[in-house]
Amino acid sequence: MADQTNVVEAIARQIIEQCRRDLEAAALAIAAARAILESSHWLLARWEERRRADAVTGGLRLPAHDNARAGMFLSVAPAQPRRRRRKRRVSQ
Repeated sequence: MADQTNVVEAIARQIIEQCRRDLEAAALAIAAARAILESSHWLLARWEERRRADAVTGGLRLPAHDNARAGMFLSVAPAQPRRRRRKRRVSQ
């Protein structure tokens, strides 16, 4: 019976140590995530700006409008050459 208690205690110690290691790893991951979050305020501001724009447009994406607004000009595609049609002779 005492041997069985020692085995259970040994297993419990291993599980407790594994849990402690997992908690330490989780604390490091949280600290790293916090550092990333603190350094990415500009990204959060951009997302907030996008959220406000989506509230106005209803989430509709208009790439041409967004590009024009970003550059404050519209790009104009070069004119396509016109094809000349031959006139058909009317037979009399």
